Amino acid sequence: MSATGNAEYLKRWNDAGDEGLRFQNLEYIGNFKGMPGVPDGILGDRMMRERAKSGVLEKVTKEEVLKDEFTIDELNDLNNYLAWNIWDVLVMRATEGVSGMIPRQEYEILSFMQEFYRYPQFMRMMTDNLGAEGIMNIGASARKEIGTKINCVHDWCLGAVAFGMGRCGLLALEAIGPDDYVEESNIILKFMQRVLWGKRQDGYILNSQDRYRCQIHDQSIIDQVMGQTVDFEEGSEDFRRFTNFNATAELLAFFDHYDCRLGLGDTGPYPLPDGRLLIIRDLFVNEEVYHWSDVCDELPHCYTLAVIVDPDKFGLDEIRVNDISTTFTIPKNYIPGITGGAIFVRDKWDTPMGEVYPLKLTELEPHLEKIRTATVKMYDKTIRMPRRELLTNGIWSYYVDMLLPYLRKAGIWEEVNTPKYDYWEIDQRVANYYYEITKRNFVQVTVPQKIFSGEGYLPFSANADLRSSKYAWI
Repeated sequence: MSATGNAEYLKRWNDAGDEGLRFQNLEYIGNFKGMPGVPDGILGDRMMRERAKSGVLEKVTKEEVLKDEFTIDELNDLNNYLAWNIWDVLVMRATEGVSGMIPRQEYEILSFMQEFYRYPQFMRMMTDNLGAEGIMNIGASARKEIGTKINCVHDWCLGAVAFGMGRCGLLALEAIGPDDYVEESNIILKFMQRVLWGKRQDGYILNSQDRYRCQIHDQSIIDQVMGQTVDFEEGSEDFRRFTNFNATAELLAFFDHYDCRLGLGDTGPYPLPDGRLLIIRDLFVNEEVYHWSDVCDELPHCYTLAVIVDPDKFGLDEIRVNDISTTFTIPKNYIPGITGGAIFVRDKWDTPMGEVYPLKLTELEPHLEKIRTATVKMYDKTIRMPRRELLTNGIWSYYVDMLLPYLRKAGIWEEVNTPKYDYWEIDQRVANYYYEITKRNFVQVTVPQKIFSGEGYLPFSANADLRSSKYAWI
């Protein structure tokens, strides 16, 4: 999807030599000690791809995606790129979550490890049932839907979290070695590549490879969404209604997913014929699989917002829809640039697209009241929970939710919840790590140092065996 004009932000897209802007004056080193540091953004993506030993970070063909496994060089290139990409995401956010209510840092590291240990089994099940092309079709389904959790943040988590941060955390804890679990690493990353390639269909897998664009929806979806939008002026009553609804629903979407971004999903920006940009934003305010989501029973699964932004209204220099489905801009505040929008409702996760319906901006108040009531009840419920329960719920919010959309789409969600697979169960090794992660400042010091700085993503050695799997613990 192309855009023309002389606006400053278009240089980021249309000038092949453009290096983009920096969100922070920081540099990434990772596994490239002794080499120049890598910045964030478009230039950082270019430098990371130039340092790759294989072609896995360039546009790849469907035939390459259908191959059974990656080579060691390809695994290492993906490992290095994902490590930089995680750092790049944090540079945009400028913070990493600390919650005074939920032990987020603790549940995050445990869920990373849980995913690395348990996801390969379920990813292999889905691939066995549907075939490699069937996994690509799951990714492609996102092109024709709004209000689906088969989105950037979930797709990215398959590789960046389950493999990248999961393996890195286990290496930092000295629970595994660099050449362990090569086969499982291949299963995770192949699954991620197939979903993302099927969704994008331009040869890339990540938004950062395409100058932070996620323009994945078919034109028929764009037309359907735009057919319901209304224009308004900054400060008008419709502007206030729309931005207030966005903020209120976004807060609950965060809270229902235990203070993380799995409840939100942006795609775009889609250039419009009049020079404005469209961002499609999903806010998942009721995930029925969580027991604590009972306070949201009166709400639909998802509200989808069509957010129309006029770049000229706030002097847009750069816009990024990053790989965790979040829109960032320079200047940072794009709210004054919102000049139109629409809101849609998807009642259940599997509600057919033909039954997704729009809400008029004058009809939002009853929905807002239900969202506010659910948010208050969620606070009341949360503050009564002991720390261990909060931590377990947090693990579930990551581990269960990050693979949930694909298990549902593959038709095996019910099967993995049988005693044979026991999907919700915590791996015994991870359960034991609970007692280790608070010792020697592992969560507060080691994790940020190893995972978020990129120092801990050790490469596979040249002698690593692609068949290395869960073998003896000695």
